[in-house]
Amino acid sequence: MDSPGTPLTGWRPFIAAVIVAIATVALCYLAAPAHLAAAPAAQIGTLSMEISKRLQGSDVIQVGQELTFTIRITNTGTISITTLPLIDEYESSILQLERTDPLSSTNIVTPAIGGGLITWSDLTTDTVFGPLNPGQSIEIITVFRAIAPRVATVNRARIGAAVGFGGQEYAGEGRSSSGDAIGGQVVVRKEIVTDTVAASGLPLTFTITISNDGAADLTRIPLRDTFDPTYLAFAGAVPPPTVTSTSSITESVLEWDDVLPGLGLTRLRPGEVITVTTIFTALRSVDGAFINRAEAVGVRDEFDDEVQAPRQAEVPIRIIPGPAEATPTPTSTATPTPAPVEEPQPRPTDVPATPTETPTPTIEAVIATETPEAAGAVVTPTVPAPATLPRTGGSGGIPWILAVAALIIGTALALRLRLRF
Repeated sequence: MDSPGTPLTGWRPFIAAVIVAIATVALCYLAAPAHLAAAPAAQIGTLSMEISKRLQGSDVIQVGQELTFTIRITNTGTISITTLPLIDEYESSILQLERTDPLSSTNIVTPAIGGGLITWSDLTTDTVFGPLNPGQSIEIITVFRAIAPRVATVNRARIGAAVGFGGQEYAGEGRSSSGDAIGGQVVVRKEIVTDTVAASGLPLTFTITISNDGAADLTRIPLRDTFDPTYLAFAGAVPPPTVTSTSSITESVLEWDDVLPGLGLTRLRPGEVITVTTIFTALRSVDGAFINRAEAVGVRDEFDDEVQAPRQAEVPIRIIPGPAEATPTPTSTATPTPAPVEEPQPRPTDVPATPTETPTPTIEAVIATETPEAAGAVVTPTVPAPATLPRTGGSGGIPWILAVAALIIGTALALRLRLRF
């Protein structure tokens, strides 16, 4: 036991405790991992992100239309992200990449498996985004064009091996979005020209209009036009058909392998319309029969997809009898009445001085229809009958009649005087 006069005897236990504490701290420091020993307290945290992908607008589009996807990445952790790769996968048999914002590092298409792969190696350095701090978000835009009418989950985005500020690694997460592509179509209409007279024996003109009702260019448009040869005969078309054939007694066929070259075109763009003209000759009259129709079969768009072409209803036609079926007019057996013959008017010098000698229309009619005996003329052997009707208003026949009348009157007066005396 220490004597009360020794002053340091009470400090020994305290000094021993301090030494033990220092040794314990030293041992813990040496046993700790090297990266934790070197890392500041601010760098220790969690690395987590959230990714989403959505299609802007309707998820049902026509072939040829564009699909715009938005990829959104949010830092939901507590440390900044210094390396952020992104991978976007798409179905290359359905979609065709048009553009990205920001610009992608690569775009690899593998037609054999129908796969497409877009990559951004590091969105924090390859773009203007910089490190993605906790709570911040970035958006990437991808624009595709539908090239085939199929329904599928056509696009999928996922995060690659992201790295945090303290060196932490991110396992990755993916999100997908669907976009259903439907095919385009052409609309075929056939009409008879409004000012055409539908009569047998006369030409009939039809117009076939073909309109692109889709979103992709049409590069091949075959056309088929059928008609009944009993009532129609093909006369011509613009452009001319490739083949003209008769498939049966009641159906003949006009076929165009592709109407575009004949019209000087290589493609029919969305919303555009072309017209084919066909001309027939009406053979027989018919009332409201379906004897003509047109349809497009095997139309192809710029992606070599077959385009839907609804069949056009038949064109009802009413053909009236025309020159080819004209009914002969029946003839009458009665003798037609001859038209009155206009006689020349007498000149002033040819008209006799006495009023009784002036011919009248009534006298002319009688002379024109009666014989000389019926008219009271005396025929003697020395005066032959005229071969033709006497002329009225002339100077040849009347003087002879007056001479005969004067002779008869003179003879009668002579006999009368003789009897008196």
